[in-house]
Amino acid sequence: MNILKFVNSDEDSIEAYNALNMAIILKKKSHNVYIMSAADSYICKAVIKNKISFINNTLFSRFGFIKDPGADIIEIYGYRSENRIAIKKLLLMKKPTILKIYSFPDAKFIGFIKENFEFFDKIIVTTQSIKDELIFNGIDYEKIMVLNPMLVMGRWESAKQIKPATFLQRPYRILTVYRKEDFNSLKFFIDMAKEILKINENVNFMIVGPKDEKIRDLAREYGISHKVDMLGFRNDMPEVMAMAHIYVRTKAIADISRSLIEAMASSVVCVVPQIKGSSDFIISEYNGEIVEPMNLNSYVKTIISLINNPAKMQHMADIGHKYIRDNFSSEIIFNIHEIIYEDLLIESK
Repeated sequence: MNILKFVNSDEDSIEAYNALNMAIILKKKSHNVYIMSAADSYICKAVIKNKISFINNTLFSRFGFIKDPGADIIEIYGYRSENRIAIKKLLLMKKPTILKIYSFPDAKFIGFIKENFEFFDKIIVTTQSIKDELIFNGIDYEKIMVLNPMLVMGRWESAKQIKPATFLQRPYRILTVYRKEDFNSLKFFIDMAKEILKINENVNFMIVGPKDEKIRDLAREYGISHKVDMLGFRNDMPEVMAMAHIYVRTKAIADISRSLIEAMASSVVCVVPQIKGSSDFIISEYNGEIVEPMNLNSYVKTIISLINNPAKMQHMADIGHKYIRDNFSSEIIFNIHEIIYEDLLIESK
């Protein structure tokens, strides 16, 4: 098969991660894969490193000057309005086309889907709540399929292996991860840390993501800066996850979190708000905990309860790992994709 993947993301996003790793597997299986994105994007460097064919999304291609590389199937990852004409040109090639949605679509994205609905053979979304959002906005459900994002387990499995020993260690470490600056969510995390430390001083906190001096100053003001490690961006997240006992997400906006999936794969207990996207992957008191969004008491009470019951916490973490391994691993997601590709090629004949 010849597969063209058009990636509407310049960052190390969940879209880019899935496009890249699916392409790597397809190449290993002797398929021809082309990834089209901007030359200054994260995925461009990763594609070159993995010796996958890259097509530069230049100013000319954004105006529709795109040559068909002989694709049998076209996959479009996400949407950006500046790529509207380029995507339209790909759709007019009349090849079996899959639209992949990894985040909650805004009004412009939904409008684009409606306008070009006839050209999409399948719309794959990562959660039921995204599917519900599309249906609520008038998108025909028959083309929509829910399929988990993939995770290459590898190093996350290694992080999981040391968890039994980690759960015996003190102090407990509570981790949060942010890819973009979000002062309000980080302030809530520091406020939460302050309240937890009033009850149990044998706890440390870690923040991965862009460093914010205002957050550091707030921790100093609260007198807890010695308990909060601001780690910045990291390239060794499996090793960081291996040190953590609890992953906390405080962001109160509908979103799909890659770090949540990675934490569960590493056997880290996850505490997330009852928000679309975050809570789609968690069954409370089974493979994690769901709390009331931006409710300090709800977070503190839940986390203290976990810390006071290490056996329950370890059992919940093991279930979370098994859930990711059985439903998100790259081998499983690839096998499903292969069936989808074959069905689309048969239907197109």
